[in-house]
Amino acid sequence: MTSPPPSYGFTRRRPAAVEIAFWIAVVVPPLATVLNVAAFVVVKRAVDDVFGTTGGDAQASMYELRDKVNGPLLGLFLFFTALYLLLSGLWILLGLKMRGGRHWARITLTVFASLWALSSLVALIRGDTQGFTTGYIPPFFEFPSSYLVLDYTRSALDLVAMAAFIPLVFLRRSNQYFTARRPPA
Repeated sequence: MTSPPPSYGFTRRRPAAVEIAFWIAVVVPPLATVLNVAAFVVVKRAVDDVFGTTGGDAQASMYELRDKVNGPLLGLFLFFTALYLLLSGLWILLGLKMRGGRHWARITLTVFASLWALSSLVALIRGDTQGFTTGYIPPFFEFPSSYLVLDYTRSALDLVAMAAFIPLVFLRRSNQYFTARRPPA
């Protein structure tokens, strides 16, 4: 049986703000990943629908074009999904360290949260947070409304969560908790 880590004079329970920030760090990144995967599925289905709507000789060329589009689209999806999963794991690991009173984890997550909030704010202002419309999109292709709903929902969720996370880890009681958990100099 192991003993709990030294508290360096801090005997009170972990502040609720730190607990809430921990749960934000553990829940929001995987949820954002799931919403990204759902958005990809919606775009993939829309691409398949568009490239399967003509008939006759044009049908064969549309299938060929669909196959050319689906390859890079799948590659991008796999790359970004792996990246999101890696970052989600990092957030969870740092969230666990922060919950344990590690000041460096709190600072690292604050930097990440600030960048994520800024990115989400830009995405909400600019629209199309996945960047699909910044490239060449054929004039006959329209993104489904469900994609835009998923995209804006994820960006809004990210912005609200990060805007809540940052102050939570710097409240007075949170600061006392992290200060008390530091080893004496």
